[in-house]
Amino acid sequence: MTISMSSVDHANDLLVITCASGKQASALLPCIAKQWRRLRLVCHSPASEDRLKKEYPEAEVIRTDLGLPREPERILKDAAVIYHVEPPFAHRQAVMGFNMIDAARKVAKEGTFKHFVYASVLNTQLRKMIHHDQRLQVEEYLMESELNYTILQSTHFMFLFPVAPMLAQENPVYMANWNPNVPFSFLALSDLGEVGAKVLNEREKHYAAQYPLVSDGPLNYHQICGMVSQEIGKQIQLKQKTYEESVEGFLMRLFGSLDVDAESIDAVERILLYYNRHGLIGSSNVCEWLLGKKPTTWLDWMRQEIAQIKQQHQ
Repeated sequence: MTISMSSVDHANDLLVITCASGKQASALLPCIAKQWRRLRLVCHSPASEDRLKKEYPEAEVIRTDLGLPREPERILKDAAVIYHVEPPFAHRQAVMGFNMIDAARKVAKEGTFKHFVYASVLNTQLRKMIHHDQRLQVEEYLMESELNYTILQSTHFMFLFPVAPMLAQENPVYMANWNPNVPFSFLALSDLGEVGAKVLNEREKHYAAQYPLVSDGPLNYHQICGMVSQEIGKQIQLKQKTYEESVEGFLMRLFGSLDVDAESIDAVERILLYYNRHGLIGSSNVCEWLLGKKPTTWLDWMRQEIAQIKQQHQ
């Protein structure tokens, strides 16, 4: 029997994580921070920089704009691995990916770079959604780069459902951004964090792999609201926003303003139109195989959220 050994040197390999204060990295970091002694955490805002420095005082924290074409070379200097997360719906998102891959190729020629882990999205073939099409272009560029890579393709995240407001409201109302009859597959951030850590720690075993990541589903929002209603003992009234309301709400949540570039507006408009008709569906088989156990169900995640919220208010 052949035993596959990883070349990871946790004491000396420099691991770079972009969008390090975001949800995806926040799920990954607790799984790897104690093992990986050299971390470079990349963020965008002063608030994120301050928080990361307090939470991970041994790490190097860099605040920058990933859209600047020369920054990837600075970010990847002496790096062995990157876990590359891009800002959602960012302007010229594909170019960000291309620039980071080009910088990784340069570092690889210098002898230090070993593994590019790309945080993508489920079913990038669904090109009617602009951000899927952009991720597809980056995936293709990465595959042809001659770098050792792994692509993690996440579906719709469970945390997007607002459990806390449903608990707080006396007569809770959930305003759906799209047709609540359309089913989706869901991913728990905890599952993504465990998978990401496994890929980083086992390295060679996951070279040239694409992993579609789903924890549970398909479920539509009628089913979800029904589960939450039963758990909190209050009936949630389900309503659907108008398309215009959904677009404005997405833009405000993502950018804090409606005054954003046309490309980002187009991307938000397209995803909402697509979700309203088709949803986003995948299988949980790959996630189960990677985790070595059943992934988190939506019901389990919801119960954990409710327990944490109640504990915080005790």
